[in-house]
Amino acid sequence: MNEDQVISLLALFVVGSFCAYNWYWYIRSIIFYRKNGFDFSIDFGPNDYWSELPHGTFMAKPKVKFFFARPFAVAVGSFLTLMSALGLMGIVKTCYDCGP
Repeated sequence: MNEDQVISLLALFVVGSFCAYNWYWYIRSIIFYRKNGFDFSIDFGPNDYWSELPHGTFMAKPKVKFFFARPFAVAVGSFLTLMSALGLMGIVKTCYDCGP
């Protein structure tokens, strides 16, 4: 196992856990809101902050989390996990210092 594979394996573990966490909360929120009749007045799941304010006062509304934030996080996490897995298999070349 060379150095590039070690880095790709580490990336797979980190990005894969991020992806699994996001899938878990997105599936749980689908189940919760489906049982609730898609009533978005009730907040569910972890907080998503949409501001860089020091106090973190601007949180995403439940409807925004359900329709935008969680699907976006799931899509990005799945894409990065796929790229890490393809890099480990050798389909996508991962070379960090092989520039011209």
